[in-house]
Amino acid sequence: MEFIRVSRGVLVLALSFLVANASLVTASDEPWSKYIHSPASRNVSPVGVHSIEGNVSVRNCSSGRQVIRLQAGSRISLDFGVEVGGHVSFNAKSASSSPLSLAYAESPYFVREISDDTGATPGMDWDSAYNITLDDGHAERAVWYHTPSERFRGGFRFLTLNALEDVVVFNVTCEIGFAPNMADLRSGTGYFYAGDADADILNRIWYAGAYTIQTNIAPADTGRWLPQVRPGWAYNATLSVASPALVDGAKRDRAIWPGDLGIQGPIAMMAYGAPGRESVRNSLATLLHYQNATTGMLPFAGPATGSFRSGARSDTYHTWALISMYDYAVWSGDEAWVAEHWASIARGVEYVTARLDAETGLQEQVNENDWARRYTGGFNSALNALNYHALASLATLAGPGEQARSWGQAAARIKRQYNALLWDGATGMYRDNPESGLHAQDGNSLALLYGLAETGAQRAAVSEGLERNWNGIGPRLLRRLWGYLLDEGSGLFTGSTFVEGLAANGSLYYRSERSYKYDAAYTSLAHGWSSGPTTALVTGVLGLRLEEIGGRRWSLRPQLGEQLKSVQAGFETGLGWFEGKVTVGEDGDVEVEVTAPKGTKGRIVFPDAAKGRVRVNGREFRRQPEETVLVMDLEM
Repeated sequence: MEFIRVSRGVLVLALSFLVANASLVTASDEPWSKYIHSPASRNVSPVGVHSIEGNVSVRNCSSGRQVIRLQAGSRISLDFGVEVGGHVSFNAKSASSSPLSLAYAESPYFVREISDDTGATPGMDWDSAYNITLDDGHAERAVWYHTPSERFRGGFRFLTLNALEDVVVFNVTCEIGFAPNMADLRSGTGYFYAGDADADILNRIWYAGAYTIQTNIAPADTGRWLPQVRPGWAYNATLSVASPALVDGAKRDRAIWPGDLGIQGPIAMMAYGAPGRESVRNSLATLLHYQNATTGMLPFAGPATGSFRSGARSDTYHTWALISMYDYAVWSGDEAWVAEHWASIARGVEYVTARLDAETGLQEQVNENDWARRYTGGFNSALNALNYHALASLATLAGPGEQARSWGQAAARIKRQYNALLWDGATGMYRDNPESGLHAQDGNSLALLYGLAETGAQRAAVSEGLERNWNGIGPRLLRRLWGYLLDEGSGLFTGSTFVEGLAANGSLYYRSERSYKYDAAYTSLAHGWSSGPTTALVTGVLGLRLEEIGGRRWSLRPQLGEQLKSVQAGFETGLGWFEGKVTVGEDGDVEVEVTAPKGTKGRIVFPDAAKGRVRVNGREFRRQPEETVLVMDLEM
């Protein structure tokens, strides 16, 4: 069975003019506040009843609480409305001390008497249901119950109460466990808003991606215990050296994976500011703590994984870790952190440079562990695209000297050889390996993302080639694939977070036999690597990008296209607040407002459609007749 790995978003097209200097916006009274999924409280109640089987009565009291009366053998499934996670508590009254079992589900498709799986098994019944024991069961008075620490449930939308005996239950609550470093879960500083009438789906996609990341900011003591408990689960293992950390999924694996971190990290920092940066910093601290002292290689995964326990290694994930370190430096502006860890970062880079083949200039993929794609090994295109980006980017942090020069030269040679050895002119795409007939999505997408394609004709050919792999679901643009995840697939997904992947037919049988053993209930429905559009809408559509550490240099290259007329977004880095607004009037005039910290330098780039003249803060800019774009350099 084919499957789609949800990963990145798309770019569209537009133009621009104006500059400002302001402070953070607050979302409470803004038009985009309605898209925020984050709960207003850490103690949330179900918003409704999903389903009932057997003899169950539900009474809504004037106080707003729900009183549920279940006879033995019946069950009720409660809906929290969005993905939640943490500890469940309630009051129960029963003659029995063991009147109930609890079952959790992310997907409405798997609402049943047992839970989603956190361990892959062909029977889809690993976790089963959790039998609770009341401290003191009495029919005369209610007893309060709170799930124990090991029964932390990282991600679910639906909670099923199975009545083993007659029981009355009320005050059902989930104590939210994610993002413990945010006193107010709705206080994320980053935002995005497209004001067009038909752009609602883009706003929903941005905030679902942001919320997916928030559910992945995990306390350090909530990792998956290994060996795994069966039946059941235990989520009280240590997953990082500091808390909280950014993990791959809310339900599972609940572990640090550098490949996921490369997508998640920038989103966490963009959407949540300081708390997001802290989660990334703690994740990187964990990877650096376990860096191989001899080789400089960074771990394939964090300690709460079987891969870590078995000593599995990965060339691609090593480089993803380096990219995440660069991203953290850019978003945080924390030069002290860079200086403190520079020796370790440099050793990680030297692990790559020492393995670049003298003849080809590329790295041979020896440690083939990845996200389980097939046909790894050799001079793999994805690995070498990642290496190019890591070397070129980290060379800019090295400052003047031999390190920057040698890393930059190695990156430049990778780019030349990538095009010389991997470019297939007949198909207009990059091969997966020099002698391969496979033109893999990752190697070609990364070539576009990181600027490995040398000409406009190459870039256009690769884009067209990637489109030939698309089907009726995706990944054609944001509205198709991510719109499906939020709308058309509403019977499968949470409606508030993004799934780690799906089968090509749109079902949950992601990866099928590849480690998941055809266990669709194992698939994670709040998985950070699927939130790429949250980045793409800001850096691609609005076009607001950070170019140097902290955003000391930035650029705005809006690409709205004909369908979008109004887009704005803002976020904070360690240097301060950045914000961009682009509005296209009915007469075609385009207004751009930019906010950036004092002392930063920016570049605004207007595409070919920007004819004539543009005025920025009273200064007039003219595009000369021979110019195809208008470029303005600004100092804030």
